[in-house]
Amino acid sequence: MTSDQLRSKFLEFFRARGHKVLPSSPLVPSDPTTLFTTAGMQQFVPAFRGEVPPPAPRVATVQKCLRIDDLDEVGRTARHDTFFEMLGNFSFGDYFKREAILWAWEFATSVLGMPAERIWVTIYPTDDEARAVWRDEVGVPEARIVSLEDNWWPSAGGLGPCGPDSELHYDVGPEVGCGRPNCKPGCDCDRFQEFWNLVFQQYNRNEDGSLVELPTQNIDTGMGLERLSVVMQGVTTIFDTDLFRPLIARVEEVVRRGAPDYRYGGGGHQDVAVRIIADHARAITFLIADGVTPSNEGRGYVLRRLIRRSARLGRLFAVRGPFLVEVVPAVVARMQAAYPELAGKQEAIRKFVRAEEERFSETLEQGTQLLERVVARAKAAGEEVIPGGVVFELYDTFGFPLELTVEMAAEEGLGVDQEEFARLMEEQRARARAAGEKAFAYRAATGYADYAGATEFTGYQSTTTESRVVALVRAGEALPRASAGEEVEVILDRTPFYAERGGQVGDQGTLTWEGGAGEVLDTYPPAEGVIAHRTRVTAGTLEPGMAVTADVDAERRAAIARAHSATHLLHHALRHVLGEHAAQAGSLVEPDRLRFDFSHFSGLTPEEIAEVERLANRMVLESAPVDTQVMELAEARERGAIAIFGEKYGNLVRVVRMGNSVELCGGTHVGNTVAVGLIKITTESSVGAGLRRVEAVTGMEALRLVQEQEAALRQAGSLLRTVPEAVPERIRALQADLKAAEREIARLQEKGAASLADELAAQAVPVDGIKVLAAQVPGMPAEAMRTLADALSGKLGSAVIVLGTAAEGKVSLVAVASKDLVARGVHAGNLVREVARLTGGGGGGRPDFAQAGGRDPDRLPAALAAVPGLVRTQAQGG
Repeated sequence: MTSDQLRSKFLEFFRARGHKVLPSSPLVPSDPTTLFTTAGMQQFVPAFRGEVPPPAPRVATVQKCLRIDDLDEVGRTARHDTFFEMLGNFSFGDYFKREAILWAWEFATSVLGMPAERIWVTIYPTDDEARAVWRDEVGVPEARIVSLEDNWWPSAGGLGPCGPDSELHYDVGPEVGCGRPNCKPGCDCDRFQEFWNLVFQQYNRNEDGSLVELPTQNIDTGMGLERLSVVMQGVTTIFDTDLFRPLIARVEEVVRRGAPDYRYGGGGHQDVAVRIIADHARAITFLIADGVTPSNEGRGYVLRRLIRRSARLGRLFAVRGPFLVEVVPAVVARMQAAYPELAGKQEAIRKFVRAEEERFSETLEQGTQLLERVVARAKAAGEEVIPGGVVFELYDTFGFPLELTVEMAAEEGLGVDQEEFARLMEEQRARARAAGEKAFAYRAATGYADYAGATEFTGYQSTTTESRVVALVRAGEALPRASAGEEVEVILDRTPFYAERGGQVGDQGTLTWEGGAGEVLDTYPPAEGVIAHRTRVTAGTLEPGMAVTADVDAERRAAIARAHSATHLLHHALRHVLGEHAAQAGSLVEPDRLRFDFSHFSGLTPEEIAEVERLANRMVLESAPVDTQVMELAEARERGAIAIFGEKYGNLVRVVRMGNSVELCGGTHVGNTVAVGLIKITTESSVGAGLRRVEAVTGMEALRLVQEQEAALRQAGSLLRTVPEAVPERIRALQADLKAAEREIARLQEKGAASLADELAAQAVPVDGIKVLAAQVPGMPAEAMRTLADALSGKLGSAVIVLGTAAEGKVSLVAVASKDLVARGVHAGNLVREVARLTGGGGGGRPDFAQAGGRDPDRLPAALAAVPGLVRTQAQGG
């Protein structure tokens, strides 16, 4: 059976048994504590814990997964990979062990046609219930039911939902195994292929290690499509299945550009490299399709590592330049039947991969050369370990990944001091944390949860709310009161103040109470569910328990809302102009101005910026109402709502719709797009590999900008004595006049230099039979000084010439040596370097011609006076 058939048959089997078939969730989970989706049950963890209602009593999925725990084993073993698909059926308090076991057996033997006598099962030693079902109802002989302590999921005491599990193993035959007569599941050999794991979720493991019964008994199964394909297609490795064969063939075709004689299948390290590249190409394609872009942190770093690892392996075949980008279409072609969204994202994926490969090619050249020198020195010194400081410099200065350094060092028989590297990395992170810490606000965060409950936010409905003071905090300590002149963090039971989040700055305003008042300077969330108001008490005394009126600065709030709504419109316009890959990667929303970061691989052209502006402002003028609704996350995704990468979302989300823009967002917005006013992009720039940034203004800030630009244009017109609209043409005419004048000046300077040559030539002095001229030529540009040196060479013939000039606090030098004197040992480059050093500078060049510069004009005369002695030393072989 093909892998496509296996997916289809699995889902149809469980659909016929009352399961709701759900689509795969993204590789980027909503859980911020984990980088990637690593199992089919991951999206259902809150339902297993009883925190949210399950999507249905019975569910079946084919889930995209990514694991990098065993990255070094990929390509070297028969079963390890990074990206894989997990077939799973789930029960949320509906059926349990008996049904899960009976259906697994039916699907394996009746639907897939596996011979019953070749299936073995493993169970947890004390799970007598599962043993009885396998033995008494299914009919598996006791000899083929193996008890293993490993049959508990998750293993190693993992927290959260857990329980005993039962695995199905396929016996591929004794000829594949270790040959021992007692070989059975649990052996390290490859004879028994585990293909399905049935997890009986009965408990929740707490942080203290205790097990607590879950509210319901649940089923979570996982069957890896790649491993199942190995069994069903009668091959020995996942790389021989139809999931990988087209990719292996494409990689082989590409790498043969550098190694024409290579053929896959001969074994050895080149075959391993081809398998790794094919595996990584799958992972890379799906990661970028799910919104991950290369970076130096988190998920983006994993993606960057996979691309760069593949790129380096291409060097084994002498492949230079981007090649992984050519494998992406093969991945899309093979997987788009199951994941049709890949086709529409293919071009964006290829652009990201190409850009990263090109960047890494430069990094690899620099880093490899430096590492080769480090390795050579270490070997010469008899050392066995490369110091962590050197490795850190490679990483920090050249972007050379630790993993590549370790691999390349190992190839030379050397180790790496990874402990020192880790220490230096942590020191760097600590410096970054200290620099970026919002000190006053977040030093206090640890103290909030003890005495401040969740703050009710009322700001969507109103900018004024009657509230009660829950706590006053300073530096993490609760205060009994705050008096006039003091600054304090005020925690209210309910507030209309929006706390800084999602890029939107916090509100400002006032708190008033009987006999007192305070100015709210900023609002932020120091802990989950808590809103803090940094307040300066201006009158009276404030104490916990007092009633206050919380009043937001409505004009400022409106300006922030304009800018925030503009980010949604810009996001929609960017995706329309550049492609769906232009996903939001960060933002900052202030009163009537915004900063918006997004994924893209190159700078925007002026035409693209103009088109983005045009589309965004057209949406403004369409006067679309801004509609907000709270709904379940699954429903929001079904409606096409865009989730912001890296944001954490609960089961209930707030969906903001304005025209064709639909996003998940908790910020404040205008009621109608027309209220945004003009959206004007002010700058576009790079903020990292694969990340761009636009800054823009709206509302009154946009008006102010337009007025300033108009005033500047009018002033320019006045200075140029023309009307504003004719300024560009007038500037072009002046530029033409300026270039003509510069050409005439250059001509006159050259003419003057020729005349000056006669005068200077007479100043040449003999030094051991060599004519030497060292002269200062005031106020002469470097180009003219070179022309003068050439003229002097023509007049003097065999000679050494050094000319210097000083202007604007800097020294410029030029040196010329005739070819016969170069043969005698004179070197213009070395000579001018020494002269420049005497003026506090440096430089150098060829033996016959060189230039240099200095920083101290006062030392130029003395430096030129030293030239004859320096020439004598060179000519004498000094």
